[in-house]
Amino acid sequence: METNNKLNELKDRNPFRVPEGYFENFTENMMCRLPDFPVKQPKVISIYDRVKPWLYMAAVFAGLIVLFGVLNKMMGVPSEDNDSFVKTTLPVLLPDPEAEAEENDEFLEYIHDMYTDKYAFSYMDDYWDN
Repeated sequence: METNNKLNELKDRNPFRVPEGYFENFTENMMCRLPDFPVKQPKVISIYDRVKPWLYMAAVFAGLIVLFGVLNKMMGVPSEDNDSFVKTTLPVLLPDPEAEAEENDEFLEYIHDMYTDKYAFSYMDDYWDN
């Protein structure tokens, strides 16, 4: 059993060892082993390159505003000048009362002709006369 329990012997001792003088020259040895790469200068970003996305976004919004302004003028949407809107659009939207009365009279005459039988009145007159 004593051979299997060797942890008690290693309890106070560190089993790992470093060669003497290893850390004294460590930095120099590591730098000698690394390959030589040229040091690259960081890329300088100009102010224009930083502002360019914002300029593009502003141009898109300006284009949309101009597009909607042109479409509103083409479609006849009222603008600040409401008098021109009233003069050009309202006569189309509001029906003429005289024309509406004529249409109503024509419709009533059509209904009367459709649902009244001229012979029915003569039949009723004959029936009530007897």
